[in-house]
Amino acid sequence: MRNIGNTQWAPRSWDSCRKAERLARFSRVATSRHGGAFDRPPLDTSPPPPTLVQASRAPKPAASPADRLRAWPRWLRPDLSPDDRAALGMWGAAHLALFVLAWAAAWVYRTTSSHSPLTGMFEHWDAILLRNIAQYGYFSPRSAAHSIAFFPGYPLTLAGVHLIVRNWVLAELVLSAVAGCFAMVSLTRLAGGRRAVLYLLTAPTAIFLTVGYAECLFLALAIPAWHAAARSRWWRATLLAALAGLVRPDAVFLIAALTVMALTGRRGSRLGNAAKACCALAAPAAYEIYLRVHAGSWRAWAMAKQAGWDLQLVTPIQALKTTWWAAFRHPYSAAFAFGIQLELAAMAAMALATLAFLCWRRWPEAVYCGLAAATLGTETWYQSCPRTLLVLFPVWIALSRIDMRQPWLRYAYLGVSAPLAAVIGLLFLTNQWTG
Repeated sequence: MRNIGNTQWAPRSWDSCRKAERLARFSRVATSRHGGAFDRPPLDTSPPPPTLVQASRAPKPAASPADRLRAWPRWLRPDLSPDDRAALGMWGAAHLALFVLAWAAAWVYRTTSSHSPLTGMFEHWDAILLRNIAQYGYFSPRSAAHSIAFFPGYPLTLAGVHLIVRNWVLAELVLSAVAGCFAMVSLTRLAGGRRAVLYLLTAPTAIFLTVGYAECLFLALAIPAWHAAARSRWWRATLLAALAGLVRPDAVFLIAALTVMALTGRRGSRLGNAAKACCALAAPAAYEIYLRVHAGSWRAWAMAKQAGWDLQLVTPIQALKTTWWAAFRHPYSAAFAFGIQLELAAMAAMALATLAFLCWRRWPEAVYCGLAAATLGTETWYQSCPRTLLVLFPVWIALSRIDMRQPWLRYAYLGVSAPLAAVIGLLFLTNQWTG
């Protein structure tokens, strides 16, 4: 043993040194396993995961409109393409134009300091008669005279809408707006693009699509019927054409065109498909039977047109002469003569469209337009030709397809038609005759 200072150091062997080293290593390991101050892991300060109850009570982010739409059942989801949405946008723009015109007409065409009530601007002429049918029917003491000249489909639908919308004028606007959505989307899909909707909504008499007239409801049934027939879904086409046959008499021309479409279609099923299309005649025939039972004559509908509007069967030459006389010989007011001049222009457009479809060998379209022109062209004088041109949707489809090759047609058409549409809209909203 050696003394170094006051400390005694004993010599240590190599084995004793190795044992001391093992003891020190064991001591460090044991300290780390039992939570030594320097070897402990850092404390976890994050909050514990929520329980199931807490997770259910936690606020959820608001769902977007697209997410809410995807949550609907598949058969309730509207499958709309960009063209469909554009067509609906144009339909909304047409209603905006209607309200702007109504606002202007309520103030501008007044000699007093007060404006006209806006709800009274949208219901004139045939709209009043159609509402009267929806209220009182055809043969009640309060029914309008000669109201059986109007088919029952629109008044029945209007009466159903009135159960929800209790104001008659608003019910008419809602019915036209909803029916127009279906009509515009159907026209877009049948035409393969949105251009046909643009041509339709800028037609001179487009205002009748947005007010209490039957044209929009007819298109909402007739265009899908044509589309279904083009896709060989004949029973669906028959049902839709039959419903259209309760709205306007133009459905008879539509059914004839669908029959021609079936007869010129694929071989092997032509006669069967034509027979299915002819079944749609049951709807207008049922109305004729109804009139026979209640009015006592098979000619009740024709006699109502003659008594109320002086319309009877004449030769085409006589009809043209009478219409020309009313338009240019000044027997009536200037505003009325302007409407008769539009009748002549619409008849010329229908005749030109019929000839064009014949040249293109589009037989169903030629039959549809030709029968309409022949029927209106053999009455006392031309009446309701511009409104009938509205429901001849093959014309608007043809214009949209020509537009794809000749873009100048769009500007020429809009330059003529859009101002006329504004003028006719103001005439109607101020209760002046517009055909």
